[in-house]
Formats: sequence, structure tokens, C-alpha cells
Amino acid sequence: MYALKDKEMIFVFTGPHGAGRKTVAEMSGSTLGMKQVISYTTRPPKATEEDGQDYHFISPAQFAQAQAGGEFIEVSTVNDHLYGIKSSDIEFMFQQSGSIYLILNRFGAETLKKLYSDRVVQIFIYAQRDTLEERMKGSGDSEEIASKYLSDYENELAYRDHCDHIFENVDLAHTVFDLTKTLDQYLNRNLVDLD
Repeated sequence: MYALKDKEMIFVFTGPHGAGRKTVAEMSGSTLGMKQVISYTTRPPKATEEDGQDYHFISPAQFAQAQAGGEFIEVSTVNDHLYGIKSSDIEFMFQQSGSIYLILNRFGAETLKKLYSDRVVQIFIYAQRDTLEERMKGSGDSEEIASKYLSDYENELAYRDHCDHIFENVDLAHTVFDLTKTLDQYLNRNLVDLD
């Protein structure tokens, strides 16, 4: 496992599927100059997803081989698909940037918090259930997939009490603005507030 150096921070974005955590994380990360550690998954990519940008899409056999080799520091199963984070990717991204971010479900967020303790800042991004339903339909999720994700909505929402910061993503620009100001307190980049 990678040992964090002084001032290195890990920001973990979590929350229910469809809440926009990926978009919020990418926009905030870009503004603050942070690099993303991308997870590996055995699920097939959606039409809008790109290998190496959204996830590293690998076969179950490749995943099993990496897992047997101890490459993953965290593995979870969602809707019968495996997801994992490689320790070597965390180390590599820290070489590129003083702080990194990941987009994870609550189980992954919890694992990283246990591993790295107070160096992990958990950010919970959520939206109301009906908003998520609309977003999932708009992104091409099938009715079956959407209802699978929504069936876990209350459990996902309950995890927010374990997080350091909570943002309801109603208006993307406002969410990113507020979040960036919050994260800047950890990074001391002294962003200029042009309000």
C-alpha cells in the first residue's frame, strides 16, 4: 500500500448513482489541478463511456488475475460486476499531483477511509430520487438497471452521515462552485472568489 507523504490528500466522491458525482468530481478536480485515479471494472462500457477515461474495462479473468496478484487495495461488487482500485495507480497519480480524487460507491469510500484515515476527505453528492430517475432515463439506462440502482437509494443516502461534506446537486454550476471553495480549504490553493 502507498504511504502518503505530507500534505497529500485523497478526495473520495460518493453518493447514489445518477447524482452527478462523476461530473462534479471531474469539474472540481480540473479546477483544482487534481488527478483522478480510475477504477477497474468487469462490466461492459455504456455507449457514452470510454475505456481509460470512465473506467478501465477488463475481463473477469483479467480482474481475477490482478486480484490474485494483490494489485487491488479495494474490491467491491455492484449489480454482479466487480470494481477495484490498484495501489500502483494511486502511487502513480500522486507522482503527477499533490492530491488525487476517486469516484467510488460507499463500500469503496469506506475502505479508503479505513486505509488512509484522516487523509481521506469523503464528499457525498446526491439528488432527490425522482431527479435521479429522470437522469438515468436521459443517460440511456434501461428500466431494469435504473430500478436496481434506485432500490438501493435509501441505503446510499444513509451513508451521507459518514461523509465530511454533503452537497445536493440540483444546479451543477453552483454545486461545483461551492465544492471547489470547500476543497480549496484543504489544498490552500487560495482561489480568487470573483463573487
